[in-house]
Amino acid sequence: MASESRKATITIGLRLTPIEHQLVLDAASAAGVGPSTLAREAVLARANAPLPPRRRKRDGLRVEVGRWAGEAAKLGNNLNQLARHANTGGRVDAAALDALQAEIRALHEAVLTAAGSSG
Repeated sequence: MASESRKATITIGLRLTPIEHQLVLDAASAAGVGPSTLAREAVLARANAPLPPRRRKRDGLRVEVGRWAGEAAKLGNNLNQLARHANTGGRVDAAALDALQAEIRALHEAVLTAAGSSG
């Protein structure tokens, strides 16, 4: 973990034309990094400053896995709320339970589909 003095916490704004913006996005994509990393490296190189270690941009599958993890957490939270309500003597709406089950199935299918297309 980086020390407090080495964490990048300050931002600098940059105005670009739409064409310049697309060129930066294309160059960053070709380099496998995000546009902020590309710009930071260019500015630091121009300032003769040492470049920080480069972290590769997450590929499509990693982005999807991150999204799925977030969705799974939301679904788990919903299930916990329904369970808490039921355990305190409340009535759980069958439609809410069915909707949650449908969302879980949809997420499961999305993961299986992606796993089948990547393998």
